[in-house]
Order: sequence, then structure tokens, then C-alpha cells
Amino acid sequence: MLKKAFFALMLTACAKHVSPPPPNMYDLSGYPGPTFDATSSPCVDGIMVNLGNSCETLVEVRGEGVITTVQCSKAKDKNSGWDKYIFVVVTSHSIGAPPGTQEFCVDPVSVVYFKERS
Repeated sequence: MLKKAFFALMLTACAKHVSPPPPNMYDLSGYPGPTFDATSSPCVDGIMVNLGNSCETLVEVRGEGVITTVQCSKAKDKNSGWDKYIFVVVTSHSIGAPPGTQEFCVDPVSVVYFKERS
């Protein structure tokens, strides 16, 4: 009986606990991969591909609907600028630029702005 309890305890102790990623954090390192499903926005696809290839960490995506922010916490290359900016995706051309941002990319579906991280 003691051997069975010890063995069960050892199996439990060796089991690897994999926690889910934090909310709003995504691994885009394989983006675009073989299952790439393009959005209808070349600007958004371009941002996601560049962040996926340039970020060492998970990419944070916040917001739903008309305004979404996207940012990388740490770039693979310290000379890369991809972790120095927040990208703001606006999916309505009737909304003006968010305060403190500059226009980065425009297509028929969205406007992407950027601003320096504080």
C-alpha cells in the first residue's frame, strides 16, 4: 500500500503543469503559418506578420469592435522598433485618429495608427 501511494505521489509531482496564456496575449511566432487565414485588411495582416516574426514574447491584443490595440513587449532584436510602439487598429473610417497617434497604414477596411509606448 505504501509503495502505491509513493508511486502515485511521484507521478503527480513529475506531471508538468501548463498554464494557459494570460488573457489578451497571443503567440504569433508562427504567423503566418500553413493555416494562415487572412483578414480582409492588408494593414492588419502586415502588422500581425511583422509582430509575429519580430516579437520574442507573446503579442498583446486588447479591445473588440471598432478600436483594437496591438503591442509587443519584447522584440527579438534589440535594435528593432516593434516593441517600442503601440498599434491602434480602427475599423471605421469615420472615426478620427486617436489622441497622440500617427497614421501608419490605410486600406479599405481599417486604418492603423501608432504611438510610442510610455
